[in-house]
Amino acid sequence: MTFQSQLDSVSRNGRPTAVTVGTFDGVHVGHRRLLAATVARASSLKDGASAVIVFRQQPRALLLPDRPVTYLSSIEHRLALVRAAGIDLVIPVDFDESLRSLSPREFASELSTRVAMKHLILGPGAVIGRDRSGTPEVLRGLGMELGFQVHTVQPATHAGHQVSSSAIRKALADGQVDDACTMLGRRYTLTGTVETGDRRGRQLGFPTANVGVDPHIAIPGDGIYATWAIVAPGTPSARRHPSATSIGVRPTFGGGKRTIETHLLDFNGDLYGSTLGVVFVKRLRPELRFESVEALVRQMTADVLQARSALKSAAAQLQDRADGV
Repeated sequence: MTFQSQLDSVSRNGRPTAVTVGTFDGVHVGHRRLLAATVARASSLKDGASAVIVFRQQPRALLLPDRPVTYLSSIEHRLALVRAAGIDLVIPVDFDESLRSLSPREFASELSTRVAMKHLILGPGAVIGRDRSGTPEVLRGLGMELGFQVHTVQPATHAGHQVSSSAIRKALADGQVDDACTMLGRRYTLTGTVETGDRRGRQLGFPTANVGVDPHIAIPGDGIYATWAIVAPGTPSARRHPSATSIGVRPTFGGGKRTIETHLLDFNGDLYGSTLGVVFVKRLRPELRFESVEALVRQMTADVLQARSALKSAAAQLQDRADGV
């Protein structure tokens, strides 16, 4: 489908719109600031609607095809999070060569014509159109001709740096899940299907769920984490369990394929084939190679105790915030 036809696929009943555009990977705190500004501008229009153009693919996947691209969230999750921010029209589009080749004038003209854009809200450093030539200044000039206003939103910051999807991916790769949580505004969660593993954890007294995750989703760095495991997330029967999760290649056993293995505490049951969400709370330690299985088991026992403590502390902090402490 063309960009134009994808815009036409959404019913808008002729309402004037405030529009923002982007990949919205993770829908982090900076994105939510942008979405809130879009909703506010829409409310200033008579019978106005807020609209978000969400690129299914990161532009760099097209611009740099030889470099692997990972995402903080699937397109379905991104769309759901954008809708949850109060956006009226959420329009997913493919970032392909035909879209990339549009000039800033062509891009803005399509939005003006097809979604009745009256306000265009841009995030920090945003540019639109072929060769990144659609700067805010260029777009303001086009807006005077085409009948829309351009607004820019200041970035959200964390630890003195701008919050961005790439910064969150780096924090995760470094195992800094606390920083990732702050920038996302929520705990980072991986969701996948429980696959059959080699059952080594069960033999050691710590049965684990081997979670198969979409290879395009960003994975935290190797190590041991305190986590919550959610069985059947998003369903009425969803249940949350304290857990400890190992990410890595199991160097004590000679290394191998990178895996995500979650040990659910105080749980008995068959999870094979089930959907499991893994919510990352705290990194406990790096992945290590042990000289013996006995040394590994002693450390795993300590890891479980530390995970319990970390999860209890995190739950207490959450309750304190809920109580206004």
